[in-house]
Amino acid sequence: MTVKRGFVDIAEGQVHYRYKGAAEDVSLLMMHPGPTSAHAIVPLIDRLGEKRQVLAPDLLGMGDSAPPAHDKTDMTYFADAALRTADALGLDKFDLWGSMTGAHCAIEMAIAQPDRVRRLYVEMLLDYDEEMEKALQQGHAPKITVDQIGSQLNLLWHLARDQHLFFPWFTRDAAHARAGGLPSAEQLHEKTVELLKAYRTYHTALNAALHHKSGERVAKVTVPVIGPEWFKEYLPSATARGDFCVGPSTSPPEQIDKSAAEILRHLG
Repeated sequence: MTVKRGFVDIAEGQVHYRYKGAAEDVSLLMMHPGPTSAHAIVPLIDRLGEKRQVLAPDLLGMGDSAPPAHDKTDMTYFADAALRTADALGLDKFDLWGSMTGAHCAIEMAIAQPDRVRRLYVEMLLDYDEEMEKALQQGHAPKITVDQIGSQLNLLWHLARDQHLFFPWFTRDAAHARAGGLPSAEQLHEKTVELLKAYRTYHTALNAALHHKSGERVAKVTVPVIGPEWFKEYLPSATARGDFCVGPSTSPPEQIDKSAAEILRHLG
């Protein structure tokens, strides 16, 4: 069975999701990293869907999901929309996975409705210092305007590409260079297409995540949490996961296999 796609309706419009596996026990709801969509985690959905039912919606304003109701909002809004999506999907209780933007959303989901979340697994979430946080808020998720010479195509291509070369992606100097090089041209094209589809609104969830105080908020989570080691500073009861952080769909298969194995070790 391959990863399939569908839509459900909430107040803002249709939410697009990917899924695999049969609902035999507690389902796994996966909240994707930005700036694209659940397309970024298709290989991981595919691996995990061999063992359990997995559902992965596109956050509002990203991928093929409807835009948020407001341009400026916070992560509690996106969490509420994701929980309403879970309602539409018929999910009563579920395990919850999140990475980067999706992790910020998942933390708020677990705070808002702890009775529904059996366990929270955070794949990747970074703890930024004040200087980096300010830089990201200023340039990480620019609002895109289109013109008749297609400059938006060039900007979004470079946003998709340069995330692999620099961190932050807009600081293109040696001090901010990343190791690992570029993924294939086809993978970069697919990532850019996901950005192009949602160019009007992709920035809303990203900017909400950049203003989200993840450490302070994870301290308020009452369900079992598996996450990065630094979580224990804010939530001593958190379980530190292994080092097998998965990146986007551009990660090598062996890294995705290790991440899937680590997730299943904690979530079953």
